[in-house]
Amino acid sequence: MLIYLFRITSDEHEDFLREIEIQPKQTFLDFHEILIESAELIHCERASFFMTDKKYKKDKEITLKTYKRQVRKYDEDLDQVVTETVALPLMKNAKLNQYIEDPHQKMIYEFVGKEHHSFFIDLFKILHSDGLPSYPRCIKRTGELPKQPVQPFPIASKPETPKITIPKIIIPKPEELAKLDNIVEDESELAIIENELENLLVEETAIIDAPKPVSDDDEAYSYGEEKEEMEHIEDYDDIESLDKRYYGFDQESDDF
Repeated sequence: MLIYLFRITSDEHEDFLREIEIQPKQTFLDFHEILIESAELIHCERASFFMTDKKYKKDKEITLKTYKRQVRKYDEDLDQVVTETVALPLMKNAKLNQYIEDPHQKMIYEFVGKEHHSFFIDLFKILHSDGLPSYPRCIKRTGELPKQPVQPFPIASKPETPKITIPKIIIPKPEELAKLDNIVEDESELAIIENELENLLVEETAIIDAPKPVSDDDEAYSYGEEKEEMEHIEDYDDIESLDKRYYGFDQESDDF
């Protein structure tokens, strides 16, 4: 049974090297799974194998997921280059021996996920196997890809509770309170204060009892004239006589 021995290197990381054995009838999906396992790649969003020439110039593409691409090719009937949209072959359906045409076939593998990596793949040897080991398998592993630091999730801090400051109440000491008991009242000062309060009360009473000033209207009443009170308008049946009474419309004017 024939076995393909591929050597995988990275242009970005010189010390990275993997050697993988795989059967010709196995698929590119098998190759993809053993490659990401040996390189410890995770979170794959897109991946592709590219068949290349000896200088790693890309030709055919084999993808992990269904993907369409525009391809330019020469149309013999039209005698011109045309652009067509083609569905690329999938890894799960493409076997290695269907695309390996050179005993030193070269390929490029591109991995797209949280990180992007590109690897060079060379068909290093074609071996005979007795069929005992299980394939594919990684037989040599040197160097590791750098790991991106995992960003920790920020932990929301609890808002600080404002501190409430309670003012201190200063309580006099018993010995200070005892000093107040020893204060002697000055009887002369108390007598002066009481005398001033009595004078203020006398002045206020005099102001209240003083006679009010007499206005002009009050003087009119002092000569014995009585103030005529207006009867309620509803007590008069004849409104016209009421108007004449108060406004003198029935009197003759001296102006005429």
